[in-house]
Amino acid sequence: MVIIKNLIIYSLFFSFCLPQGRMNALGIGHYNQFQGLNNAADGFMELTPSFQKEVSIGNPSTWHNLDYTYLSLSYSGDYSFISQSSIANGYSSLSNAIWIVPIKSKYALGLSLKPYADQKIKLLDENSLSFVGYDTTHSYVRSFERSGGILSLNVGGTIMINEIIQLGYWHSALFGSTRQSESLSFGGSSMIQTARMRYNGIISNLYLSMPFSNKFKLFSKYTFTYKPLQAIIEKKYPFDDVNDNGYHDFVSPYFDFPFPDSVSSAPEIKYQNIHSPDGVSLGLNTSLNGRDFLSIELANNIDNFDVSKNGNIIYPIDNRVKSTRLIRLLFSHYPSDISARIIDKLSLKTGLCYYEHNLINNESDIIEIGFSLSIGYKFKPVGNQIDISYYLANREYSDMNGKELVQQIQLGIGLADIWFVKRRQK
Repeated sequence: MVIIKNLIIYSLFFSFCLPQGRMNALGIGHYNQFQGLNNAADGFMELTPSFQKEVSIGNPSTWHNLDYTYLSLSYSGDYSFISQSSIANGYSSLSNAIWIVPIKSKYALGLSLKPYADQKIKLLDENSLSFVGYDTTHSYVRSFERSGGILSLNVGGTIMINEIIQLGYWHSALFGSTRQSESLSFGGSSMIQTARMRYNGIISNLYLSMPFSNKFKLFSKYTFTYKPLQAIIEKKYPFDDVNDNGYHDFVSPYFDFPFPDSVSSAPEIKYQNIHSPDGVSLGLNTSLNGRDFLSIELANNIDNFDVSKNGNIIYPIDNRVKSTRLIRLLFSHYPSDISARIIDKLSLKTGLCYYEHNLINNESDIIEIGFSLSIGYKFKPVGNQIDISYYLANREYSDMNGKELVQQIQLGIGLADIWFVKRRQK
């Protein structure tokens, strides 16, 4: 039985049916900040201004430059295609919701909710395997399914020290849950074991903006972990899914074995430090003329998770991302503040990006090269804005012959209002 159990756990003959791409099977999932567009307003940039001439939605140290309070919402649709197996997958979800309140052009406060890591994945054994027991050959098929993810609730702010130094801060509380199911099908029935994982942790980001002149501005970010991400795992008792509905329950005329009320879950196990990011990012923004800007960002991020304390966690793929390096380049054209022509109210952003993900269990890398195009329309005197952004990338895995084509489209709307202004009485 031990041989059979190990064969089931370490079987490598899997074909992928990934509702959100192969990256979701690595470790705790695919991090939102490394999967294309951050939000519709900023595109794939984070530090350098891309929402407005002097404002980045993702960089708190620029928020004091806003003239009005902003509520920005972005909705994303993603599509991936793996050429080797001809598998296409798609999904859609809310990608970012943020509310920013500037105060006297020197301070600002912000609140945001967005995905942090996507974990939805489904693996299916491509071929039926077999083993011999009691002089009989038994064939079986194994599958693994995981759903859920991690969200990030962010509270941040900015303070303008002087004309040269502006500071920003994001305090990010990570939370979420995952449900996973391991299934072994043979002899017309399925043996299933389910588990649930609950996550919590805190990550902080410090931002610095330094405009050296009207043409050049430097931006930086330092990421550190205040409380490493931990997981609490509750494993359910294995059962024979007699009624073949995927749940441990009573459904007449057949009943799962053992009966759900005759067994209990295993004691909860807490795993510490399953994710502890640390990183530095730099950005440079230069003005080509009054409405055209060129930006570049570079970043290096490392995950200092503790492998020795988390060796018993079962991931879809026995590997995970250890570090990520990236380069982003963007050209931005902003709308005119005085023209009434429709064409002058349009903004255009286009650029290229390069990601290099290093894995922990081998020397293989994941390389992604992407292109982004965003168009926005500014309306109303306060500067409401509608944005649509498109991202196209090619992702290569050094341990897989096929390539993954990634496409993403985001729709966003930013609504502005005047706060902290004494209104005239009627």
